[in-house]
Amino acid sequence: MSFQINQKVKGMTCAGCASTIEREASKVAGVLSCEVNFATESVAISTETEADFHKLQKKIKEIGYEIVDTLKEEKDDKTLMKFFISITLSILIFLFAMGPLMHVVSREVNWYIQFALTLPVWAWIGLPYLKAVWVLLKTLRSNMNTLIGVATTAAFTYSSFITFFNQKSIQIGLTQTVYFEAIGFIVSFVLLGQYFEHKAKKKAKEALDSLLNLTSKEATVLVDGVEVLKKMDEIVVGDILRVRPGEKLSVDGKIIKGQSSIDESMLTGESVPVLKKIDDNVFGGTINGESVIEYVATKVGKDTMVAHIIDFVESAQLNKPQIQKLADQVSAVFTPVVIVIAVITFILWFMLGPTPVWGNAISNFIAVLVIACPCALGLATPTAVVVATGKASLAGVLVGGGSVIEKANSINAVAFDKTGTITHGKPIVLSMEYFGDNEQDFLVAVSSIENYSEHPLAKSIVNYAKELGVQLDDPDSFEIVAGGGVRADYIGKEYLLGSHNFLESEGVEFEHQFDDHLLGTYVYVSVEKKCIARFVIGDKVKQSAKELISKLHELGIKTYLITGDNERIAAEVAREVGIDDFYANVKPLEKADYIQKIQKDYKVAMIGDGVNDAPALAKADLSLAMGTGADVAINASDVTISTGDIAKIYDLFILARGSMKIMKQNLGLSFVYNTALIPLAAGILYPFGGPLMPPILASIAMAMSSISVVLNSLRIRNLI
Repeated sequence: MSFQINQKVKGMTCAGCASTIEREASKVAGVLSCEVNFATESVAISTETEADFHKLQKKIKEIGYEIVDTLKEEKDDKTLMKFFISITLSILIFLFAMGPLMHVVSREVNWYIQFALTLPVWAWIGLPYLKAVWVLLKTLRSNMNTLIGVATTAAFTYSSFITFFNQKSIQIGLTQTVYFEAIGFIVSFVLLGQYFEHKAKKKAKEALDSLLNLTSKEATVLVDGVEVLKKMDEIVVGDILRVRPGEKLSVDGKIIKGQSSIDESMLTGESVPVLKKIDDNVFGGTINGESVIEYVATKVGKDTMVAHIIDFVESAQLNKPQIQKLADQVSAVFTPVVIVIAVITFILWFMLGPTPVWGNAISNFIAVLVIACPCALGLATPTAVVVATGKASLAGVLVGGGSVIEKANSINAVAFDKTGTITHGKPIVLSMEYFGDNEQDFLVAVSSIENYSEHPLAKSIVNYAKELGVQLDDPDSFEIVAGGGVRADYIGKEYLLGSHNFLESEGVEFEHQFDDHLLGTYVYVSVEKKCIARFVIGDKVKQSAKELISKLHELGIKTYLITGDNERIAAEVAREVGIDDFYANVKPLEKADYIQKIQKDYKVAMIGDGVNDAPALAKADLSLAMGTGADVAINASDVTISTGDIAKIYDLFILARGSMKIMKQNLGLSFVYNTALIPLAAGILYPFGGPLMPPILASIAMAMSSISVVLNSLRIRNLI
């Protein structure tokens, strides 16, 4: 039995920190898995024993981070305040270094002033980068902050030595140039980039935060018929809750009194309220409409739908796509390689460069370290994943992480179950053939009789009549004939309702010809031993299914229907919605075999909602379950459509394709910044008469790389 825990991580400043923690954790004996989410500053840990967890906790602390229960989040305005302080001091330093204040005082005093202005930027605002250098010296481990720390520390140490030991620096041939302004601008622009990163994290977490705030904090509970106000964590299964119009439901349950329209938009993304009546399920976080309802709590705490969605979204954001794992692998070796390149740059400029050798060598050394900071590389995919999964959850599509987005992007065939997926999954009246005189009176009689029956077919007839505005009455007598149908008297006439065989066995005359082309279950009706009507009852195709199939074809995706129904029904459903091919009379365990058959030519997504779909869902390249279906189907799937609206599947594919495109763009941007500009920073163009890149320009370029990746990722919010 393993020890598992989810906690927060203190001390991370960029996405590369998460990779560093995961990499070091993998080296600790007893650690089974460690997945760090920079966006939510959380870590999911699995170890063999609790003692192994404490070993990991100690190891993480050694490299400059800390695993804690909760984090006190630094507010955006505090981060912005630090940036404004840093940039203000940097501008003042620049004015003394190269601006109009350059000759106001002597050079020595000027340098002292620059030192005083730089010290709080380097030692206070830049403290996280100094800690990274300390970790490097203590453990020989580096992360992305190490580059900034080494660069600013090298520049500060060099400039301070010249300032306070000027004569000594002249004696050993040091260039009489200080880099205080570069330190200020480097820290300022890095801080600005991290401010935007933090804003992106907050944007990406909006879906999760809105889910956390869905449920009300208190609820009205009936105790022996008396209203008692309880906090949400005090509610237990079996409590009777009363909800007034406009109030939020606190927990999941089943209505036992009243009916009302419930606004489920915050949970499902659907804007139209849903009519809920006795025995219907309701969910915490939804809003009651026009009437008072009472319901019994069936799921509380972490068992509620909202809690499951929160867990799902959090775990989804920890799930990394292969493309991100590639970026993590590059980041793991990038920092030490860059430090080596920077050292080589320093040596070459010192040995082969023009005078002043010290100044040129140190300037290019610092520029390489700054321009190479792989923050953008580390942000390229996790930012996109978090934005995509958050956006999907708000649309009612629960996506199981970055790897699922990557799989959805490659899908070129979709297999559908029929019942509850392509169709509504419950019997309804598809048509009524009537050969009598007064149809309205006939519907009153039949629906009044069927209202006494609990059979699903009877209920469908009652619902059909109610939709037509029929007012129910009471029959004079009512009798259920086992295995046949119903016998009843209404206003002095005998009615028989049931199968053809039942009516025939009762001596009913069939004078009229019914349409044999209509598919469904038939319920015949006779009055005084004469059959005058037939209801065709079936599972109606969802209108949204037709639209979805058409849109999938536009994306170049082939469609299949896999169903246990007979071939005639399967063919009709496939024809009606436009599905390319179908397999009928398929037994539950055979569905997975048909998925495997299609996989010979395609990457297949399977969509279902029943227990019988679970094996096929597990076999498919991508599995999608309707949130209105069975738990086992949902548990076997990569994606859950919480709304039950099949049309959302198109949104998923659009989101996946767009997100993968943006992830690749991010990686492209990152590699351009982190590879193409390193030679420029090292001065490769100088021998050919080209320019050098001073540290200040390197810091601006590095900050812009992170900002560009973040802004590009936020475009995902506009995909659906």
